[in-house]
Amino acid sequence: MLVCAAGAVAVVALIISDWMFWDRYLHAYSFDSYVRNPFPAADRLYPQEAVPGVSAPVELPSGDPASRSISNEALQAAVDFAGRTHSTSLLVAHNGRIELEKYWLGADAGTPVDSFSMHKTVVALLIGIAISERAIGGVDDPLSKYLDEWAGDARGRITLRQLLQMNSGFEPMQFPRNPFSKHVRRQIGTDLAQVALSFPLVDEPGTVFSYNGLNPTLLVMVLERATGRRYADYLSAKLWAPLGNRTAAVWLDRPGGLARGATSLFAVPRDWLRIGHLLLNRGRAGDRQLVPEDWVVQMTTPSPTNPLYGFLIWIGSQYTEKRTLDAFKGFAANAREPFLAPDIVYLDGLGGQRVYVIPSRDLVIVRTGVLAREWEDSPLPNLVLSGILER
Repeated sequence: MLVCAAGAVAVVALIISDWMFWDRYLHAYSFDSYVRNPFPAADRLYPQEAVPGVSAPVELPSGDPASRSISNEALQAAVDFAGRTHSTSLLVAHNGRIELEKYWLGADAGTPVDSFSMHKTVVALLIGIAISERAIGGVDDPLSKYLDEWAGDARGRITLRQLLQMNSGFEPMQFPRNPFSKHVRRQIGTDLAQVALSFPLVDEPGTVFSYNGLNPTLLVMVLERATGRRYADYLSAKLWAPLGNRTAAVWLDRPGGLARGATSLFAVPRDWLRIGHLLLNRGRAGDRQLVPEDWVVQMTTPSPTNPLYGFLIWIGSQYTEKRTLDAFKGFAANAREPFLAPDIVYLDGLGGQRVYVIPSRDLVIVRTGVLAREWEDSPLPNLVLSGILER
């Protein structure tokens, strides 16, 4: 009896000592919790830190339905596809005008969505800005230059380029149920920096593509140490507010802790539309060059270990029928047919969160929604592309 009581006391003490982690583990670790809830921002993904934006967002003009540059039939087909796939938003902007904006499942233009891995691309944009401002020396700097913990460690020789291209060589991601696993702690733990620094190398850096949320986590740590500013503050000052976006939020590991650069930048769909246009215009927003043009070119150039991937962004120039990520068992992105525009690049969030950018057609498409286990990548952009009217 005493043994049982002592065991119960030990369990209670363990939970109390890190209540935030155990709350997440019980309520937010399973993918099924996201499948059931398309808007988890106000649920268990806390604490969050504001990314201040502007009070009057810079809005793209809305196109006149009577003079649309995309056929009504194509737009309706896109709406039908989005509705069938449990979308919460669909925005289509062509030639700098919003041709379509529609919301489902109780969402509207002011509803923030969980970006999932679309956030990674924003991290890459900030690395380019920090390099242009000489806070970071260059893309081939070793991690040991910014992470003193790895001075003299083989991991310290990993370059920022290798983090950006997902070929750093770290142990691949896993999603076990064991709450004491470092993989679980990386995902939902309350000391993200300590866990990130504990991951071992398993491959020679630069040789194997392995999609891993550890890479953007380390890049956020580099940004904070190199700039001397909190990630949310740097994002706000250098990109978010200058772009004309509304106030957003990032998910922290704990109060005052590290932002999760691998996931969960909570922003409204129009903010993601502006990110798409920033990429379409090679880092330019209005009359300001927010991100160096050559950096956007580097970001969207296929990496040597994966022709479908650049710097934390996906590239659609090479047709691949099924794009899988080994760590995400049961989730895949398929393409029934090649993209109709070979220069398409896109931000990819788990389960079908997307920003498709097609510079040659001056087209940006944003789709958010309930997680799809099998997301079809080519239908939505191809439906819209097929309907562009030549005038």
